[in-house]
Amino acid sequence: MFGMGAGMKSVGWFVPLVFYIIQAIAYYKIGEKANIKNRWVAFVPFVQIIVVLHVINKSGWNIFLMFIPVVNLVLAIIWTVKFYLAFEVHVALIVLSIIIPLFGLVMQLVIAFSDQFQYKGTTQYTA
Repeated sequence: MFGMGAGMKSVGWFVPLVFYIIQAIAYYKIGEKANIKNRWVAFVPFVQIIVVLHVINKSGWNIFLMFIPVVNLVLAIIWTVKFYLAFEVHVALIVLSIIIPLFGLVMQLVIAFSDQFQYKGTTQYTA
């Protein structure tokens, strides 16, 4: 009961939680950069994708399309590309962000906190 496995089980929730918090902060800052209203949803699990949808000028209702098999994979790639293009990210970095999810998280942090990337898109969801 108190062997080495017990310590590992208690850490199992910690790493995903840290990644979630980092991504939520990045989405919030990106929403702030794009002047998105209701950017606080970046901190709500599963709903945080609405910030990304609003950055690419899509309704939050589009989140329900992610429940359709195969369609969800295609839309995830299309929306990711549109998201990065809204900040004029180089195509090579977009491809790396799609292929390597950890690189995508780092790119989101760079977009969120760097002055190098400014929002160039247009959206009807501004504050």
